[in-house]
Order: sequence, then structure tokens, then C-alpha cells
Amino acid sequence: MSVLPRAIPPKFTEQLRDALAQAGVRCVPTPKPGSRIALLLTHQGRSWEVRYVAQEANDLPVWQLVGPGQESGPLALTEDVVATITAPPPAPAPPAPGTSSRAPRTHLGFPVPEFVRADWHSERAYWWRLGVATAVGKLPANRPRP
Repeated sequence: MSVLPRAIPPKFTEQLRDALAQAGVRCVPTPKPGSRIALLLTHQGRSWEVRYVAQEANDLPVWQLVGPGQESGPLALTEDVVATITAPPPAPAPPAPGTSSRAPRTHLGFPVPEFVRADWHSERAYWWRLGVATAVGKLPANRPRP
């Protein structure tokens, strides 16, 4: 059975810092508070956590990268970690077909789900709005009554 690491060997921390510097990342990874196997860094407005997982037989570190879109990131070598961090942010997804640009993002202080915004004038959206109004105590005067 393998033993989990208790700390990042200094040579691997330096190797990661050097690889990030060569790729043009100016932010230096800093130790995560309360952890001896995780480093934190921010690049292009995105925050990343790089966790040291193991050492391969050929003396290469294995990392786990956690960040935007990777809540439980895959295991990767240093080059892959640097490539992922320096990759340009993905373009925002185009709006779903049928999404009304006139549909509000919030209703009575609550965020409107995308499925409701997509069909803002449907009966389903009407009942969603009525449910929110009921929750906050602002029922419309023109609602249907049983």
C-alpha cells in the first residue's frame, strides 16, 4: 500500500515555479494555509490549487490541479499543469436558443434559472414567478384564483 505524501519536496516546488516562470506566469505559487501538500496561485483572474500527490519512479512529481471547471482535477505532470493554467479562458457559451434577452436575471431579489429565462412568457415561468412572489409575500393582484 502506498503512503500519501506529507509535504512537497523542495525540488518539485522549484521545478513547478521554474516551469510557470518560463511560461510567463508572474504569480508565484504560495502554500495553502493549513496544508503542506497544496499550493495556491491566481493567473488571468482564475484561482488554482495545485496539490502534490506522488512521485513517479523516474523522479517526476504528480500533481492534482483544481480550478475553474475542474472541481476534482485529474492527475497531471508539471508540463500539463502549466499548460492548463496558461490556457486562455474558455469563451462564454452562446445563449440557449429561445432565451429571451428581455427576461430579467433576477425576480423579486431571486436569481432566475436559465430554464425560466428561456421561456419567460410561458405558463411554467408564470408559476415560477408566482411561487417566488408567494415566498416573499408579494402576490400580484391579477393572479388566477381557485
